[in-house]
Amino acid sequence: MGTCRLRWQRATAATLAGTGVVVTALVALTELAYRRQGAGPDIPPTGRGAVVVLGVPGTNPLLRMAQRWRVDLALAAVATGRIDRVVFTGGPVRSERSEAAEMAGIAVARGLDPALVVLDERSRSTWENVTEAARLVGPADFVVLASDAFHAARARVYWWDQQGAGASPLFVLADRYRRFDHLALRAPATVVEIVHRLRRRGWLSWPLGRRS
Repeated sequence: MGTCRLRWQRATAATLAGTGVVVTALVALTELAYRRQGAGPDIPPTGRGAVVVLGVPGTNPLLRMAQRWRVDLALAAVATGRIDRVVFTGGPVRSERSEAAEMAGIAVARGLDPALVVLDERSRSTWENVTEAARLVGPADFVVLASDAFHAARARVYWWDQQGAGASPLFVLADRYRRFDHLALRAPATVVEIVHRLRRRGWLSWPLGRRS
């Protein structure tokens, strides 16, 4: 009995130690990745803009947290007084209600003027988010992309691919790096971005759409 208990304690200690090493490594990787990514330009001092909130399903607590974070990023941009339209993107990918409607509802409940809200309830991937957003933003000197910095940067590349860099507005990534900020969301985003980059290089097969 004593031997079994000792083995269980050792196994538990080893598991906890291993988990601690993995978590520490993931935090360090996330911090390094976000520092290297950078956020690009701030909202310019002149001109009028729009916000595009990239879609995410609210099907579990972490993803609902991501929805609220993207809404917070959008509201911070709106607070500058320079935003004429907020485009929420995402169709009903994993639920009956669209991702766009879910996030717009959160934003309006937090004080966003409903007159600014435009919904894309058709898109089912980041590539399609961009396709629909480009159609809906209207005239804009700049576009604020509300998502984690990696996701927003990928959407910016998709926009350039679809519209041409010369015909695209100035893009502002709403997620600005702050040390150890939103690690619960940024760490998974870092892993997803690593997977995307490995897949683009042909080094990894993974069930994510190429343009998700």
